Amino acid sequence: MTKKRIILAALAGFVWLAAGRYLIHNVWLGSEYMNNPLLWRSQSAMLHRLWVIHLANFILAAAAVLIYVRGIETKPWPGQGLRFGILLALATAVPQSLVEYFVYPISYRLALDWIIGEGALIVLLGLLVAAICRPSAR
Repeated sequence: MTKKRIILAALAGFVWLAAGRYLIHNVWLGSEYMNNPLLWRSQSAMLHRLWVIHLANFILAAAAVLIYVRGIETKPWPGQGLRFGILLALATAVPQSLVEYFVYPISYRLALDWIIGEGALIVLLGLLVAAICRPSAR
C-alpha cells in the first residue's frame, strides 16, 4: 500500500463524511433539530466551532484508513469494505447514538435516524476506503 493511496483515501473519506453529515444533519434532520432548539447550540455558535467537526471528520477518516490497511486480505475488496464498514458503524455510529439518546432528552425516533443515517454513511465509508486501498489499484 503506497502512502499516496493512504493519503488519498483519508482525504476522500474526509470529504465523504463532511458531505454526508451535512446532508444527514442539515437537510434530512434539520427540521427535527428545530423542534428542540434549546438542546443545540445556535447556528452562529456552531459555525464558530466548525473547525471541530472538520477535525473530527478527518480523525475518523484517517483512523478508518489506517485500521483498514492493516487488515487487508487477499479477498475481493467489496466484501472486505462492506464488512469493515459494518464493523466500523457498530463501533462508532451505533453506540454514539445510543449514548446520546441516553444523555439528551431526544425522541427514540431521532436516535434511530442517527443510527440509520450515520450507520449508512460509515458503511459506505468502509466501501470507499476499500475501493481506494484495494491491492490491485496501483
